[in-house]
Amino acid sequence: MSFDNPLDSIYKAFSVASDCFKVATRTVQSQHEELIRRTQFIGATKHEANAALEDAAKQAADLAILALFATFERFVIEHLQTANRLLAAGYPRQYSTKLAEKFEKDVEYWKFVETLDLFKGEVDGRLIGQVKQIKQYRDWIAHQNPNKAPPTQATPETAFDVLTKMIEQIRLTHTRPTGEDVAEAAIPAPIL
Repeated sequence: MSFDNPLDSIYKAFSVASDCFKVATRTVQSQHEELIRRTQFIGATKHEANAALEDAAKQAADLAILALFATFERFVIEHLQTANRLLAAGYPRQYSTKLAEKFEKDVEYWKFVETLDLFKGEVDGRLIGQVKQIKQYRDWIAHQNPNKAPPTQATPETAFDVLTKMIEQIRLTHTRPTGEDVAEAAIPAPIL
């Protein structure tokens, strides 16, 4: 299945940054003076330079997870808002339209873990659980409450893989009907 993954550009940028940290580490270790001139690494011990690069790489990984999850969260909300427009064509028309308007406006403010629960039964429950674990880690990165122990750490690679799988399953189970399917969705079911 080929689709435009909204996470690709973030993950590619993280991969490039990771490679840059590797190159910088090799450059600092060899003390290639021309390349480290006018940087904080000139005159730094190998231990100091490696510690600074390791800290920066960890920060970049955490920021990648923040960006990956924020983009994923936006995808899910926009997907639900689009899917909700089908509801507006439902029956009874006036009620459905009002409900659809409220849904589209308020979905922005729902607790995201509750939003994820909407997909239970259509998306693999274990996958939803993994997404929730990544969200817990993302929340910890964003707030870093020293009174709370950090949750299970996620890597950008894992976050990218899990969130991409979730996007694929959402798209697979919630593909918007086209043509005749849309017309059929707008016809109210007979009351028995």
